[in-house]
Parts: sequence; structure tokens; C-alpha cells
Amino acid sequence: MARRQRSKQGSSSQSGVKGPNSALTEFLRNEGITDAFRQRRQREQETVNEGNENDNDTNEPEQSTSAVEVTPEARRRSTRRSASAPVEDTKDTNDDDDEIREMRRAAKRKLRAARRGSTRQPRNRHDPDNSGGDDSSSSSSGSDNDGDPNFSEDEDDLGNLNMRKFGEQDDCVDCGQTFELTVSSRFLKEKNGYLCNSCNQLLKARERKAKMNQMNARKKRKRVAQALLNKTDVKIPKLQDVCIKKITENIEDVDVLGDIGQMNMNRISMILSKNRSLNNKTISLFLSPDLKSLQFWDCSNVDSDSLNKIASYCPHLESLTLFMCGQLHNDNLQYFATQLTKLTELSLNGPFLISDVMWQDYFEEAGNRLTKFEIRNTHRFGNDSLISLLTNAGRNLTSLKLSRLDGLNAADVYGMIPHFLLPSKLTHLEISYPEKEELISDDLIISILSITGDTLVSLNLDGCSDLTEKFLIDGVAQFCPNLTHLSIQNLDQISDDGFAQALKEYLKVNVGGLLEVYLTKCIGLGDKAIYELFKHSGHTLVELSINSLDLLTKNFLSQVFTEDLHQFKKRLLQQLEESQDEEVEYYNHIRLPLLTYLDLGFVRAVDNELLSLIGESCPQLKIIEVYGDNRCTSKARIRPGLMVIGRQSDEI
Repeated sequence: MARRQRSKQGSSSQSGVKGPNSALTEFLRNEGITDAFRQRRQREQETVNEGNENDNDTNEPEQSTSAVEVTPEARRRSTRRSASAPVEDTKDTNDDDDEIREMRRAAKRKLRAARRGSTRQPRNRHDPDNSGGDDSSSSSSGSDNDGDPNFSEDEDDLGNLNMRKFGEQDDCVDCGQTFELTVSSRFLKEKNGYLCNSCNQLLKARERKAKMNQMNARKKRKRVAQALLNKTDVKIPKLQDVCIKKITENIEDVDVLGDIGQMNMNRISMILSKNRSLNNKTISLFLSPDLKSLQFWDCSNVDSDSLNKIASYCPHLESLTLFMCGQLHNDNLQYFATQLTKLTELSLNGPFLISDVMWQDYFEEAGNRLTKFEIRNTHRFGNDSLISLLTNAGRNLTSLKLSRLDGLNAADVYGMIPHFLLPSKLTHLEISYPEKEELISDDLIISILSITGDTLVSLNLDGCSDLTEKFLIDGVAQFCPNLTHLSIQNLDQISDDGFAQALKEYLKVNVGGLLEVYLTKCIGLGDKAIYELFKHSGHTLVELSINSLDLLTKNFLSQVFTEDLHQFKKRLLQQLEESQDEEVEYYNHIRLPLLTYLDLGFVRAVDNELLSLIGESCPQLKIIEVYGDNRCTSKARIRPGLMVIGRQSDEI
């Protein structure tokens, strides 16, 4: 009997309601109905039941009664009753017992109702009992006892609960710290205790991360399954890419990268820069005495002391690239001049703490060693700095890039550039986004190209909005036979006819073609200019940007990306012969076999039909951008392997 009773108590403690005190529980405690009281009444009931069993077996009620009276347990029970409670009439005692029994039954009915409700609706996340026990298997036969198999009239489930009040002190089951219980305190069933607020937040973060990982894995499986259904290629990442990804995700735990090659080092550096994970600790992983080239694309979290480590740990460095290096100051540049004696290539983006005087000192110290110099986004690189650069390093420069330098505010200083550059030596030239547009004129660019044009392969004049097609006709078309990269973004004064004429002239000196052309926001260009570009460099173009060229028409784009033998072309030719309409022009089909990137953003003529034609005419095209083209939707027929970025959301 006792063993059965203990099992009942154990099941009750496992499935009972735990947490804050209810009004009923508080009432029972105030009335003296505690755990000790419950146990005493259970022992009394056991004694009575044993006496009844003996009475039924022997049919001697008097003997049974006397046995009960002389039972030691009964004697101790009577002694405690007489000591703890005043003498009352038997009738009053029976009334009290009936009242207590009724309250116990009411408490049990409330507990059963709560259990039944938990099986029909999800539990509150603050509910300490998340198990539910075996309540889900309970049947609804109509009886109070049938709804709960663990229920017994002889047990008080409320007495076995580890009840806590708001405001009470408790020890965290995870960290052991003492804290005050609140309504947000979380109960862990597996540890049978509460968590403090900090441990609860950590547990929530781990749960959110696990849920996010589960969702990402589900999405990945869905994408793979969809690709298989669509019969597209499912690309399996290379082992090298997987390793690099794992390294970047756990970069804080990496002690040394080892000999992984310069290419992999640059890839890891670019990923860390993108994730803003390059700091004083991680930068040390890339430093070694035998290193000759180093590139960091985001140094915003690297202080000046760590930047000095570059010169200390890499004395044989020949090429250094530091972008977003806002913490680079005069002492760092002076240290580079004295320690990096083999440095020939220096590229800096955002060194706004270095003064104009320090630049002059640096060029006097190390300018004769420089062959490549690039500086961007600083207002403290002034006229005297450029003059010092040209004086000390101008004759050795093969690459010169000046961008967004507000300190250069004199046209005469820019005019000194062609006088210090040696012929047939410069290969890369960039003068972009000057402080004032009138500082860079057509005559200046023509003068520079007349000296350096023979070897020039890359020309960037972005943001020099005072330029016209004159520098293209008299400069690029005359002096740059080897040009492969041309970027003239935001030059709104170049006309459609002027650009077309320049390309016709350029065909006489350059038959190889251009590889990369960026014409973003050259709003004066239209069908003629782009058609001449395709005729000249269509077979060599790899990257092309014609963003915001709103003068391009659908008639032109449809023709150049449609086969000449297509029925559309035949009907168009017949229509032109019959009507002799001079306003409608005929364009031959142009193939772009090497094109991998195309920017068609804000070209209003582009729609779903054109996207399909472009994909067919450009077999190597991987990325096409269509931001602002509101007629490009997901309904367009896109060949497998082509990524369309910026189209309108899917239509239902």
C-alpha cells in the first residue's frame, strides 16, 4: 500500500502545476492545509482502511476497533491532535472535515480542468511544466476521475508542487547565481529549477540560432529539390571554398593561417572585410616576414598600433592596399617610409588623418621607389602633395589614380601631370570626381593621352562632367590603340552622334576591341552610340554598364538581339521597302559571346521579352541588373544559369 502511494506521489510531482502561487493554494496554506497535514491525513486513512480490512476478514468489529485504538500510530496521532488543537465537539470536527474534503475536491477538479485544457491548446512559454505526462491519453467518459489516469481521491497534487512566489530568492540552476523570481523567470523541467535573466537570454539566443539554422537548412533543401525538378545544374561547392568559409566563420579561434597561398589569403581578407571582422587580432594572422603583397579592404576596426605591425612583420612588402584606413595617421606613414624600403605600390582609401606636409615628406623619402600610387577620399591631399608626387615619382609611375580629392582645387596643378609622365610607360590612369568639374577639361585629357596613350590600357574619368565627346574623338580615338577598359560614368555632355563618331574613328587604330565599358548616367547616349559600340567591341566585351540610358528604344534592342533570319526581321525589312520610312532604322543582329555582366538598370525599354532575347544572344552572361525596369518580372523566360537582379516581385 505504501509503495503504491509513493508511486502516486511521484507521478503527481512529475505532472503537477508548478510556478506562481494561485489564490486557492494561498487559501489552503492559510487554513493550515499543508504538506504535513496532507501526509497525516493519508496515514489516518491508511490505518482506517487496514482496520476495515481486518474487520471484513474476521467479522469481529469490536476486536478491530480495539486494535486500531492501541495502534502506536493512532496513539501518536491522538497525542499530536490533543497537543495542537483544542477539544471540540465531534459534530464540529466532522463538519470541519467535510469542509476540508470539499475544498480538496474542488482543488482536484481545478487541477483536472487545467490538465485537460493543456492537452487542447499549446502551453504558455512561461509554464514550468512542459511535459504533459500521460494526460494526452486520457478519455472523456464523463467521470471526473476518467479524465486523468494519474488522479487519485487519496492524494493532493498541490501539496507536492515546488511552489514559488514572485519576489522570492532562488538559485539559478545553470550558473548558480541567486536572483529574484519574476513573472518572466523560466523553469527548466530537465534541471527542475529556474533560470536567472542572463541565462534565460543566452538560452533564448541559442534557441533562435538553432531555429534559424533549421530554417536555412530547410530552404537549402527546397532550392536543391526545385533545381532537380527544373533539371538545372546543382552546383556543389568546392572543398577549398568550404574551408575558406569555415575559416572566416571561426576566425576568432584561428591561431595561424599557415601557408595557404596569396590568392586564398586575399579571399579570406575580402570576406573578413565584408563581414567587418578585420580587427587588431585578426590582422596579425595575415602578417609574415616573407610576404610581398598585402590587401585589406576594410581597416576601420584596425588602430594605428596594429597598422605599424604591417611594417614590422612584413619588411619585404612590395605592394600594400589599405582601404577605409581612417585610423592611419602621420606616424604610420613615416614608419612605412623608413621600414618598407622595397614598397613600390601603395593604394590608400580614406587616409584623412595624414596631413599635406606629411605627404610631401613621404614622397621625398620614398617617392622615387613608387611605380603605382592610388589615393581616394581625403581632403588633406592638396596641390603641394600632387606636385611633390609628380616631382619625385612621376617618371617612374605606371599607374596613377586620383579620386575624390577635395584638396586639389587648381587647374594648373592638374595641368602639370603630362609634363612629368614619361611616354610609353603609364598603363592605368584615373582622374575621377574632382572637387570642381571645370578642373578637368578636354584639352587636359587630350594632352595627357598624347604622351601616355600608346601604353594606356585603362582610363577612368568618372564624374568629370565638363568633358564632351571631343576628348574621345581627338584623344582616345587618336592616341590609345591598346585601350581595354573605359569608364566615363556621369558624363552627361557626350552626345549620341559624337560617341558614335568617336567609335568609328577608334576602329582605325583599335581593332582588338574593349573588354569593360561603363557608361552609367551618360544620358546623352542612345541607339546610335550603343550600336557602334556593339559593332566595334561586341565580340570582346566582358562587362558592360548602360545604366540610365533612357534614350535606348525597344525597337533598337529588339533588333540587335534578334537573329537576322527571324520572321520579325523579315517583316521589318519588307515594311521598310514598301513604305520607305526613313524614321525607322534597321539594325543587324549583334552577338556578345564573352559578355558575363550587363547593367540595364533604369532603361525603360527593357521588358520580359527583351530579357529572353538577351539571354539567347549572350551565352556566357551570368549577371544582369534590371533595377528600375518595372516591366521586368518573374514571368520572363530566363535560361538556366542567368541571374537577374532587381526585377519586380513575382506576380500571382
